[in-house]
Amino acid sequence: MTTVMADKQRDICDLREGDMEIRPWADLHIDILNEIKGRLSLFDQFRFRGVCKPWRLAKHGKPAHKLPWLMTYDLEWDNNGDILSNCTFHCPFLNKTFTYEHKIEEERCGNLFAASFCASKYGWLLLQRSEKAFVYHPLTKEIIKLPDMGINFNRSTFSSIPTLPDCVFFAVQTKTKNKMLCIKTCHHGDLRWRKHIYCGFKLAIEDVVYSNGTFYCVFSGGVLGAYSVAFEEWKLLTDTTPILDVRSEIRMVESDGDLLLVYPSLRFFHIFRFDWSLMTWVEQDSLGNKALLLGCTSYSISAEKETSALADKIYYHGHENTFFYSLKTHESHKCSEFYPWVTRRAPEKIWIEPL
Repeated sequence: MTTVMADKQRDICDLREGDMEIRPWADLHIDILNEIKGRLSLFDQFRFRGVCKPWRLAKHGKPAHKLPWLMTYDLEWDNNGDILSNCTFHCPFLNKTFTYEHKIEEERCGNLFAASFCASKYGWLLLQRSEKAFVYHPLTKEIIKLPDMGINFNRSTFSSIPTLPDCVFFAVQTKTKNKMLCIKTCHHGDLRWRKHIYCGFKLAIEDVVYSNGTFYCVFSGGVLGAYSVAFEEWKLLTDTTPILDVRSEIRMVESDGDLLLVYPSLRFFHIFRFDWSLMTWVEQDSLGNKALLLGCTSYSISAEKETSALADKIYYHGHENTFFYSLKTHESHKCSEFYPWVTRRAPEKIWIEPL
């Protein structure tokens, strides 16, 4: 794989109908790319995608392995004084960890120091440091700087792959003392954020998710609001009176078009689904053949066949371990079959979509 990466600019010879045609590596036929990629390890498939844009079109070698991976991220200096980006990934199917290390320019690295993770989607991470925000792909090493946000936001996320023209970044801040809700959006290629202020709002933001052209925001007590990207319109979907007696952190998850709300209470987890006919949250006692992965971005995944052991469970991170809560037994356990990874230094664990 290293040879392929190093020689990606070298021309190759393609014999066609007796004539010799010189073609660059980037123009390899898609069938050849699929054949090469199918012979690589799952981790080398990551590196394969980073060679050039045409190579990203190759089919994934192991399409059944669609579970999100776990990731930790760190910056460190080597003996030569170079700054290294150190990403460690845990693959649940292989039950193995991989470390991907590369040098990073000091100017770009300055953005990553002390930055907090806001969202993780499509292999990209959205990070924020004070008033600055940017997205970072830990494998391709791409960094896309966003315009300065102006203020430090409470919650932020994005709609699609950051390199696509339809990608929209969304940030929300609530100031309960000033009774103000501030929403900012930034479309792909924008030079500044678009600002929307709503006064008379005194609830704290808990979480935000994107689904089908709309960013949904859940506030303390389960109050739900929606921002339409197409119409640049904000509206409350529930009354401002708190619906739920919640005394812990709330997570919201998009699950096949449904909005789920999850929060712990003592040793138990509670799950609610938003009922669009009643316009309120309705408690659920089962996830069926799905599992929830809670984090800075939470996921709902199908748990069937090879992954049926994950069904009806909620996965969450502790200090060093990842745990699951069973909705059948109402008990929590350390992960042993999937996600048994223990991080001794206890850096923040992030769910990341590998492909």
